[in-house]
Amino acid sequence: MKSSRQSLSAPPAGFLWLLMGTILMLFSNGRWIVPFATWLYPVFFLRFMRMQKPLRGFVFLVAASALANMIMWWKIIPVPLSAYFMITGIIMQVFCVCFLADRVLATRISRGFLSTLMFPLLWCSLEYLSSFNSAKATWTSLAYTQGDNLPLLQLVSVTGIWGISFLITWFASVVNWAWSQNFQWNKVRNGAITFAGIAAVIFLFGTLRINFFQTRSSSVLTASIVQARNINTNLKTCKWTDSRAIGKFSNDIENNLLEKTQQAARAGAKMVLWQECAGTIPNDKEEEFIQRATAIAAEEKIYLLMTLWLVPSDFPKHLVENKMVIINPQGNVQSVYIKNNPVPGAEPIVKGATPMPMLETSYGKIAAAICYDGDFSNFIRNAGKNKTEIMFLPANDWKEIDPIHTRMAITRAVENGCSLVHPAGQGLSVATDNRGRIISSMDYYTTDEQIMYAATPAQNTYTIYAQVGDAFAWLCIAAFILLVGWIIFGKYFTAKDLNMKDVHKKIKSQLAGKVLK
Repeated sequence: MKSSRQSLSAPPAGFLWLLMGTILMLFSNGRWIVPFATWLYPVFFLRFMRMQKPLRGFVFLVAASALANMIMWWKIIPVPLSAYFMITGIIMQVFCVCFLADRVLATRISRGFLSTLMFPLLWCSLEYLSSFNSAKATWTSLAYTQGDNLPLLQLVSVTGIWGISFLITWFASVVNWAWSQNFQWNKVRNGAITFAGIAAVIFLFGTLRINFFQTRSSSVLTASIVQARNINTNLKTCKWTDSRAIGKFSNDIENNLLEKTQQAARAGAKMVLWQECAGTIPNDKEEEFIQRATAIAAEEKIYLLMTLWLVPSDFPKHLVENKMVIINPQGNVQSVYIKNNPVPGAEPIVKGATPMPMLETSYGKIAAAICYDGDFSNFIRNAGKNKTEIMFLPANDWKEIDPIHTRMAITRAVENGCSLVHPAGQGLSVATDNRGRIISSMDYYTTDEQIMYAATPAQNTYTIYAQVGDAFAWLCIAAFILLVGWIIFGKYFTAKDLNMKDVHKKIKSQLAGKVLK
């Protein structure tokens, strides 16, 4: 029996682990990412749940998770306050079910190492299924928190982001499994070696992929143009759907973009891309603006990917168009693309219905999409399937999503084996190779520069993900269902087998008795 002194000095069962998990969760995703916190916070949440009755622990865990989500996603999710607290305080707590499943189901697999798979399988299943929600896409995936870890990031070329999320959550489950056995080496040795071996292979694969198996490729000088600070300041004085107010600044906007385009071309750039919504103008000025742009493209012999935010005078009867116009060096419009995936609740725009453009150019095969399109991994996978060499993905960000949104774009490039050119208005602009290595970068918040130059490799490298897509996520779903089925029905079949063995023993003993007689 514990002494009163011991009971007073000891913390409430498991609540210290809940507190530690909550603090670490604040830095596991969202605004203030500390990559190792992403690996550690689930360890303490799992430990907490193992020390509680399921329902009681789940209620406390949901409350802690809701508090952390409401803080860590602040100003990242662009919705009204009522919707924000609904999303972060209630909807996002679906992932708490993973911890409950570990507590209720995994514990039924005795202390075997197989039990460590319950948590990561369900987590990845939910991550993948929730990515079909157009309001969320893949935003909350744990994989993006490891965007600076290039050896690990190479895993997405095989499994997509789901493989990284699986490894992170499996690590937490393995540590918790070892903890439940007091880290006794003779009991956890085989499991620890298994996990460490698989993790080592993944990091070795990533290291080799970055440093070897890379053929030489030609490169093209690209220029990424973001909007000038003074113009951004002017635009903030009016609504983005107010055609008349925007029209006051349209001449300055057009002149600045065309001047910077010509400057980039004369500096040697062969492909010029503007940030998303760079040409924010009334829609009745579109034709004239495109004519001016085509004239410059023809004069300078460049490919120009111009981005427009076209506001109708009768909004909201007619919606805004967020589009990209691709002009070739002959001054001809080769493609017009309207953003396929508007941000729900934040973009009152026409939803595009055409596939993203993929064009053969004299500098290689290119593809293009716009901002939020890039948050849907399966949508961008079309670029990988078509062996795109350079992916153009302009964005228009804000401070709170800098740099996580850029990491998401880099991840798409590694998944599909193509280089990336990503000008981000009010964010982090980058150009990378097909391994995710940054060739050039420009942060809106640390420089007044408007043009980012990059010698961008024109090369596609084969990736398994581009061919098989989200097969790993579907395997996780199937494996989870099988594991749950084994837990539920396994004992029944085991008991039935035992009964049959008893029957066989009785029959044998009876036959033996008759023989002796």
